[in-house]
Amino acid sequence: YVAEHLRKKEFRVTVSAWIAGQLYVLADSPKAISDSLPFSLYLAVKQYVRISDEEREAVERSHRKIPNPAWVRIKHEKYKGDIAQVFDSDLPNDFVAVLVPPRDFPYSMPRGSRSLLDRSHLPNGDAVSNISIGEEVIGCKYKGERYYMGLLLKNVHRDRLEPVVCPHADDIQLHLQSGWNRTFLKTTVHAFAMQFLRVGDRARIVKGDLRSEIGQVVSTDYPAGSVTLALKFSGFRKEVDIRLEDIERIFQVGDSVRVVAGPYLGVEGYIIQMVDDIICLCQDVSKEEPPPSVESVQIGDSIDVLVGEHMGKSGIVRWLSKGGNYLWFQHESSNIPVPIKTVQRIPNLQTLQFTQDRGYDVKAGDVVKVARGPEYSTKGVVQSVDFPNARLTLLAETDHSLVDVPIGFVIKVSDASLDSFKKDIGQEVYIIGGDHKGYRATLYSLSSMDCTVALHGQQRTKIQLKNVATR
Repeated sequence: YVAEHLRKKEFRVTVSAWIAGQLYVLADSPKAISDSLPFSLYLAVKQYVRISDEEREAVERSHRKIPNPAWVRIKHEKYKGDIAQVFDSDLPNDFVAVLVPPRDFPYSMPRGSRSLLDRSHLPNGDAVSNISIGEEVIGCKYKGERYYMGLLLKNVHRDRLEPVVCPHADDIQLHLQSGWNRTFLKTTVHAFAMQFLRVGDRARIVKGDLRSEIGQVVSTDYPAGSVTLALKFSGFRKEVDIRLEDIERIFQVGDSVRVVAGPYLGVEGYIIQMVDDIICLCQDVSKEEPPPSVESVQIGDSIDVLVGEHMGKSGIVRWLSKGGNYLWFQHESSNIPVPIKTVQRIPNLQTLQFTQDRGYDVKAGDVVKVARGPEYSTKGVVQSVDFPNARLTLLAETDHSLVDVPIGFVIKVSDASLDSFKKDIGQEVYIIGGDHKGYRATLYSLSSMDCTVALHGQQRTKIQLKNVATR
């Protein structure tokens, strides 16, 4: 979007074929560029760096030669906007041979059809000749045109092509259907899928000394093409940096997923069955809005942008529009607006979570900090906990106001001081974990890790503090 807008403003723009999102622009100053951008695109530009004339010449020289294989977008005439594969980048006079799904067919087709050439529709006889490699037929020639596995071969001038680092899978669907250069297609689809890899996902290493090891994603560095995985060796955790091309995402039955390409684009559901590379989903067709305390994007959430001009960027939500359709998130030093429907929330694993054996691990006196929602960043001491409704009230340390928030919106900073529980010595407490779960007991003493209680009718015993709750 930025490159296209600048070209319309008559800037000379070169798109990097190797680093996604990097542009080279010939201009008098960064201000001349920024002044020409509308607000929506102005925020998308993170940094302006002036390069020397020598570097500029090097960029232009390297950019004249398009790598092979590679993806390009045709910028002019009938095939404008179409994604093509580079077939031969060494033609004279700066021409490049590319393969693209045909728009014109040598037989009757509905207007605007997009399809591969169907050779069965061509006449029999000498008018059609094979293109072969060895004994394998890979295409045909007909009426002066050459077709490779249904794709049309076209010679296009270098200036009419724009390199594409990683096209969307839907934009190369006919290329995938053709199967031309399967190794390159497989690499492209893998690179596209890896754009959606997020912190917390499980991944398997498929190459190198650590092949077959499975770990959890700790961080991603898309510009560098790497990811950090947390692995376990002999019970010890170790973080290792792995190239994105050397791992594969692992899905499991029960995972909540969203379809990112194909006819079911946007469908969300739970995995109920997996057979080889085919995944069966149970789609959530409920039209009810999820409760904001659990599912919806809130201020303070970490999000990833899945589609649109800011795809691949991530940051912290700083503001939500009143109608709930847009959000502003901070990406490095910029605040960027995007539609809420284009983002995915990254769960905050530090917030208090409900467990079957202990419920919510929070009590009056604990110090907590609000991690998401309108009260984001508020810190204070818990005054009361409403477990049936999963909410708590805290006393804000800044203005001493009482703030009511969902329990799942907060992070525990520290446990309550033991001094606050001295009043409970000699009183009845509840055993909520361990071998005596469900019993009542009398509290006699406590330390930083455990306490002494006596179950009614029994001798005194020590129990971990986490397994005891007061009234």
